Amino acid sequence: MKKLKYFILGFMVSTLLLTNPAVKAADFLQSIKVVFSNMPIYIEGQKAQIKEKPMIYEGTTYLPMRSIAKALGKEVRYEADSRSIYIYTKGNEPVMDNKKDDNVEDKIDSKEFNLYNISIGDDKEHVINKLGDPDRQDASEYGFTWFIYNKDYKNYIQVGIKDSKVVGLYTNSANWQSKKGIKFGSTYLEVQNAYKTPLTYIQKGNTKYYFSNSIKESNTFLIDDAYTTIFYDMHKNQTVTSVLIIEKDTELTLNGFYGEGSKELIKAYEKQIFDLSNAVRVREDLKPYSWDDLASKSSRLHSEDMAKGDFFAHTNLRGESPFVRMNNQGIRYNMAAENIAAGQNNAIYAHEGWMNSKGHRTNILGKCERLGVGVYFGGAYSTYFTQNFYTPR
Repeated sequence: MKKLKYFILGFMVSTLLLTNPAVKAADFLQSIKVVFSNMPIYIEGQKAQIKEKPMIYEGTTYLPMRSIAKALGKEVRYEADSRSIYIYTKGNEPVMDNKKDDNVEDKIDSKEFNLYNISIGDDKEHVINKLGDPDRQDASEYGFTWFIYNKDYKNYIQVGIKDSKVVGLYTNSANWQSKKGIKFGSTYLEVQNAYKTPLTYIQKGNTKYYFSNSIKESNTFLIDDAYTTIFYDMHKNQTVTSVLIIEKDTELTLNGFYGEGSKELIKAYEKQIFDLSNAVRVREDLKPYSWDDLASKSSRLHSEDMAKGDFFAHTNLRGESPFVRMNNQGIRYNMAAENIAAGQNNAIYAHEGWMNSKGHRTNILGKCERLGVGVYFGGAYSTYFTQNFYTPR
């Protein structure tokens, strides 16, 4: 897909002062207090290798059934329709009424990319069983819904759901690895050796959408019937920084690559850019930003102004700098900064592009405390993105 990337070096000014599982009708919710213990577990005199910590509640110790069964050398299957669990010895497989069983281990092993135990094609119920209810639900340009998991930025993930199936995945956390060993921090050459030649274009109908491979900021591969884009950090020797996976049919049914602009999509992009900035800050052991409505309003107005005024710059056609515009919104700061971008497919591409531009990266990983984001659809470049950062006076 041809991605137009336009960036102006983000700049900064400082003014120094003189001084849970899915819930069904038959289930119930209850708040309980538990203790997680590091107690070792031995089976037939041998210490069991169990990843999960035992959980103690009212004198009883609990562990996931699958972990215990595996430690005992048993197989486990989950039958989704009846919500039944089968524990058995290999060779003595259970007979199930519904032949479509949900063998979680088989599904995990069959996919090259399994992020936090989630793969393309998994059921929505499986996602909620593994990750709990999403912290937020966002629109997407594809028409599916992003389940956003941002409670713990170290494990940030977006899961795209359509018709109760996983059709999209994205993470910029450091806690994932593909079957072939590709993970956060893998080198460009390791990716090429694992997946060979990346795609140069995607054809939709009679139109070819070409990737920009000259900068090598990302590569896209067709893996397991999904377009898998691996993003690189050019400031860390072109090593893997994140991965975006879109199911093949979902991508091919998108007309072009921008989608239909809407208020819901604007809000989604704004919140995602905020989350992506915080996720990468936490990954770098920095404090996350606080969301700021005034900074968001200032950013949104500038994105709209650029689109309608047919210009791309920090200073608008009235000669107002970012800092004048922030002041106009009632923002008083000791330190402030701005990033702008135009022409990117979505929030993910805008963020990844900023992270590979020295000035923008400096702002995202900088010392400001608050962040507001503003997005606008329209104009010569279709999408406009603005970030306003500041530390209050």
